[in-house]
Amino acid sequence: MSSDVTRMILIRHGQSASNAGGWLSGQDSCGGLTDLGVAQAEALRERLAADPSMTPDVVLVSTMPRAVHTAEIISEPLGIVPGQHADLMERTSGEAEGMTIAEYTAKYGIAPWTDWENPLSPGGESGHDFGARVLAATDRVVHEHRGKTVWVICHGGVIMVTAVRRWPGASTGLSKLPVTSPQNTSVSEWHVDGESIWRMASFNDQTHLVGITSGAANITG
Repeated sequence: MSSDVTRMILIRHGQSASNAGGWLSGQDSCGGLTDLGVAQAEALRERLAADPSMTPDVVLVSTMPRAVHTAEIISEPLGIVPGQHADLMERTSGEAEGMTIAEYTAKYGIAPWTDWENPLSPGGESGHDFGARVLAATDRVVHEHRGKTVWVICHGGVIMVTAVRRWPGASTGLSKLPVTSPQNTSVSEWHVDGESIWRMASFNDQTHLVGITSGAANITG
């Protein structure tokens, strides 16, 4: 691979308490990883450690506890301290943070994440604002770490946005994605030539989860 090509490896966090409990979580209501989420992250750690080609130069992570804990588990053999970045967070919910999906639907009359135009609730991000943040964040990662292999431990929504917005000819709305939502601790990989040509090498690779009970494959964070 050319020295000008950045290898960005996007990793979704392990199953979180909010995934299992079905609530809209934020920075303060994350709930961290479940026991299953820890097991998923440990399985990924073993897979990554056994493949020298996946060794990163840099490890970056969202500031949300479920992502931070996942990053700590998988990077432990490397001796690298993951750098935390708030712009890699999941889409913010606003005043609906902490509500279950049923509570949200009853209050707002619509299932969460189905409206891309408006914030999830007052104080939250619209889908377009979230998408713009994710694109800027991933552009920043490539600019700052050009030509390197970078692990980015983040969230289902972040990975979905990179797929839909970087996919040639794709829609700007998640509802029209030509791919499924990534599984917890799945691996998706981009090769970025320079800072503008994005090529997807893999999406939602979850081979390390064989034999481990699956978590929620959704975009609840």
